[in-house]
Amino acid sequence: MKYKQFLLLLLLGIFVSGCTTVKVTQFSKKEIKKRIDHDLVKMFEAQEPITKPVTLEEAIARALKYNLDHRVKLMEIAVAQRIHEVTNFNMLPMLALDAGYNERSNEYGGSSQSLLTGRESLEPSTSQERRYHTVGLNLVWNVLDFGISHVSAEQKGNQVMIAKERRRRVVQNITKDIHDAYWRAVAAQRLLQPVANLLKEAQSARKRSHLLEQKGLQNPEIALNYQKRLLETVRQLLKLQEELTLAKDQLAALINIRPGSHYELALPKADQIPQLRLSLKELESLALLNQPELREEDYIKRVDQLEVKKRFLRMFPGLELSLGTERSSNKFLFNKSWNNVGLRVTWNLLNVFMGGPAAKREAESHVVLSDHRRMALTMAVLTQVWISYQRYQLALEDFKLAKELDSINHKLKTLTSNALKAKVRNELDVIFMQTQALMSRINKEISYAELQSGVANIYHAVGIDPLPKTFTAHEILTFEETKKYMEPADNPKVIEGLSDLVKELSAFTKEIGAGNVR
Repeated sequence: MKYKQFLLLLLLGIFVSGCTTVKVTQFSKKEIKKRIDHDLVKMFEAQEPITKPVTLEEAIARALKYNLDHRVKLMEIAVAQRIHEVTNFNMLPMLALDAGYNERSNEYGGSSQSLLTGRESLEPSTSQERRYHTVGLNLVWNVLDFGISHVSAEQKGNQVMIAKERRRRVVQNITKDIHDAYWRAVAAQRLLQPVANLLKEAQSARKRSHLLEQKGLQNPEIALNYQKRLLETVRQLLKLQEELTLAKDQLAALINIRPGSHYELALPKADQIPQLRLSLKELESLALLNQPELREEDYIKRVDQLEVKKRFLRMFPGLELSLGTERSSNKFLFNKSWNNVGLRVTWNLLNVFMGGPAAKREAESHVVLSDHRRMALTMAVLTQVWISYQRYQLALEDFKLAKELDSINHKLKTLTSNALKAKVRNELDVIFMQTQALMSRINKEISYAELQSGVANIYHAVGIDPLPKTFTAHEILTFEETKKYMEPADNPKVIEGLSDLVKELSAFTKEIGAGNVR
């Protein structure tokens, strides 16, 4: 018998140890490749194709609709809302249905002994069958748990608002980055071809000079100095070409276009200087009112205050109300079904005198910390507005100087070209002057891009939303598309509506330029 018990325990131990041992295997190359192919398809599918030159407004609209970082923030809002919905259910009472089947290997029974004589006062008997089943339905409601769950639901509701403020900041970041990348890409589209042409001309002149040197038709010292200046010019042009080429790639990444794809930008007819019609004091007031980080801190403080309330509630006794009905198949019972009602009070006294006050003080310290953190952030916001404002002023002056210098170099280039025709100047002087003129034009374009970026930085520091208040998250990333990411479909539908969004963004961008946005 003991041998059988030992063998049974040994087999049970082997079974349990086998169940608790989980082996983790590496992903195979086939599985990794399948994941890569899936991601590459999902990243760029269901996007409206680019069929015409992209404007600034359309670039912003495409970024807000297709940018992956923005989609992440939308999903964070959706998750926070789901958590809030689930938390609300915690306030409901518990309705428990239980059913069971019981069986014994022998009879349940017992005898009793007299306390006076010590003799058995009742022969062994049973009041329970060897096999019986029970069914019960009970409603239990704890008043203290209801109060704590209500506070927790409020906290989760504030977490939803925090997620929305973080999404606002992502939208503002994307808009700022689009402004910066778009105007640099405009400069690239304007200048890449002239740079390529001049680079080709400089390379050709260098080869001709090298050929003349080899044939002894040119003084070696003059030829080497000539080639040296040409190489320096070529090096400058190659560096500029690299910087300009990367600008469109950066913009493509922001609007979620596959790297290496060709697309054109809608070039503005003239360089209009953006005017800032708000004073520094007005900008500071708007920043303190609109900054997502400051609003987020307000919600965080509210969450911390609710945590203080929750810690305080935990020090009170719990009042539990119960109501239910039960039934048993036990034939020995006189009443096989019955209703019950109960009232129970539980109170952890140690929590009142020891843990509760300490936990409450800890929660209150978080409230004080959030106040200090918000004030520090306020100082950072004011500094950011001031720096952005000063940078805009400096960028404005720099653009005016770059524009004037570009005009002078353009006139010098014309004079040098005319002198070459009159055989007063040589080819190197013309190429050098063309390079200087092109460099000054590039500096002017980059300076203009920095000026536009400076305006975008101001509105980013102020925290103004680039979207009208009538738009919701589901109108940028439509309901069907949002549902696709929560419940992936095999054949998602392409949702039209980008044109309306572009029109709204265009009007809103014009309001920003006019300084009418408050």
